[in-house]
Amino acid sequence: MKLLRIAALAAGFAGAIGMAAPPAQAIPIAPGSNIDFDGGVSPIGNANLYNATGADFRTSGSAGVGTPGTLSITNTTGGSFTVFNPGICPASVVGGCGTIKDLVAYIQNSTTLTNPGLPILGFLSVIQGAFTATFDLLTFINSALQPTQNQLGTVVLSGSGTLHLTGFDATPGIMTITAQGDGATSFSGTVIAQATVDEPASMALLGAGILGIGMLRRPRRQNGNALAV
Repeated sequence: MKLLRIAALAAGFAGAIGMAAPPAQAIPIAPGSNIDFDGGVSPIGNANLYNATGADFRTSGSAGVGTPGTLSITNTTGGSFTVFNPGICPASVVGGCGTIKDLVAYIQNSTTLTNPGLPILGFLSVIQGAFTATFDLLTFINSALQPTQNQLGTVVLSGSGTLHLTGFDATPGIMTITAQGDGATSFSGTVIAQATVDEPASMALLGAGILGIGMLRRPRRQNGNALAV
């Protein structure tokens, strides 16, 4: 009975926390919402991206390691990111539609990113009118494919992280960037919002778990009396 009362108190306490907490100011970005973007990139450490040890995203068409590159929006799909209009701010113009930070040093075909180190807050950002979207890169992996007779050399930079959009809650997301060819070339990329775990649901699961523990740990009896627990 004591454990059942503790479970009830815990559930009540969780409810009280929910009631006392300030109301959410926004909602998560709709799962599946995505922004497609592109720009220019130059290899670091080698003449070709598929053998490079870093990626310099070009700033308004010019190279500059350590200076964030500019990008343009090519498409938006899904609900939340339709506030952005594709094609009105090319990456080649000053400022573009936003910026993307250089990946100065990594090891090919690995999850190792040494400069800058993870996490990279504000790895990329898109700004248009009153709306700003940013992506914090939390995990990283790169894959390189050597050129063949029928295929250009390719590098794929990807990772997971957190998406932010004006008027919305922070939301999990994934990112993929692809570039092909030799020397300075173009890249294309996308960020996609993922489903998030609802806090009330997680609190309900916590309460159910506590109650389940209480039900499983029934008091044992010895000589007709319940042992204290």
